[in-house]
Amino acid sequence: MIEIFMPKAGMDMKEGTLVRWLKEVGDPVEFDEPIMEIETDKITMEAESPGTGILLSKIVEEGSVVPVLSVLGYIGEKGEEVPKDDELKVLNFDAAPASDVKADGVRMESSFNVMRTDDYIPATPYAKKVAMEKQINLSEIQKSENGIVHAKDVLASSLAKRIAKKENINLLAVEGSGHNGKIMKEDIEKHMAAEISRENDRNPFRTVVSKKPLKGMRKIVGKRMFESYSQVPTVMQSMKVDMTNLIEFRKKLNENLEEKVSLNDFILKAVAIAVKELPHIRTMLIENELVTFEEANIGFAVAVEDGLYVPVIKNADKLSLGEISRQAKTLAEKARNGTIRPDEYSGGTFSVSNMGMYDVYTFNPIINQPESGILGITGVEDVLKLVDGNVVVRKEAVLCMSYDHRVMDGVGSAKLKQRVKELIENPINILV
Repeated sequence: MIEIFMPKAGMDMKEGTLVRWLKEVGDPVEFDEPIMEIETDKITMEAESPGTGILLSKIVEEGSVVPVLSVLGYIGEKGEEVPKDDELKVLNFDAAPASDVKADGVRMESSFNVMRTDDYIPATPYAKKVAMEKQINLSEIQKSENGIVHAKDVLASSLAKRIAKKENINLLAVEGSGHNGKIMKEDIEKHMAAEISRENDRNPFRTVVSKKPLKGMRKIVGKRMFESYSQVPTVMQSMKVDMTNLIEFRKKLNENLEEKVSLNDFILKAVAIAVKELPHIRTMLIENELVTFEEANIGFAVAVEDGLYVPVIKNADKLSLGEISRQAKTLAEKARNGTIRPDEYSGGTFSVSNMGMYDVYTFNPIINQPESGILGITGVEDVLKLVDGNVVVRKEAVLCMSYDHRVMDGVGSAKLKQRVKELIENPINILV
């Protein structure tokens, strides 16, 4: 029998959220096949099966927060009996009475050693308490997929629970209209409408259309960006760059290439060359020590539906333009479809954020800690230039660099941008 653990997806990871199971009990699973979706303090990702067999049980329900390396379920052969003495502490986001709340404000929804006998209904302590208060027979309650009755099973119908989970609604705040006060779908919808109505009543000069919780990837990105912006003494510095030669060079190059390369591929390669040449750019402040890394591992921002990923191209300075192009496309696609692995978005030494496709004139990219800086690229615009006494049209962009002033100063930042500028304006040197 194979145990399914909460993976440790990083050195600092202490716990994770089981967002959803991707397999049902009884389904066959293959080794390395995605079996669940988890959320860490940095990212939402799919976790692979540790073995091949049948998913025998799910100990932990969706939405639960558990410590790393906790047993979440079992894989084995069909008919194989799962252990009956599992003991697992599950942190639940539902509200709780004071007696169930620890000093830090987090309720321990279930800490149980389930005994399975013919006359025993496996249920969490809080589920038993709610059932007793509402005078509900636990034997009439449909159990969760793990075979254990939880508080939300007592409070709401299956459909109502799914909607409440999606909208991050506290079931204890909803009044149920079903049998024995059971919360139904209609009750959730009524509760949501009432919340919006109260919001509009508080301010008659603006109308709320919808409300949804800050969660998932957007919550993670928000937390990391706030920490970076508030903790790092960030300075922003800009430099204009002539893109004319690069645009023309790329056009001619692509005429003879089966796999076309983008302007962003050139920029990533140019940044990688510059980062490799300048050790101070590869230096980070880690636990009050300035640590310089050997590799030019270049991260690049990829926007997804509900957040942002920064995949990393390892040793980008050693790769050809074509190799960078293929890796960038592959990693970006993985980020967008949610299949990117932790090792594919970690280990960066410098990052790039390209906003050129949106005609952005200037912006202040936020540093991807603990990196020393990040280079932003704006949209390209036509400008009039005086060249050899003649007025000509050139295509120009702006390099916007945010840097950690604890690690480098303005001269260090300018050196990076100047080198990237030289390479972009003489693109043949990017291929050498």
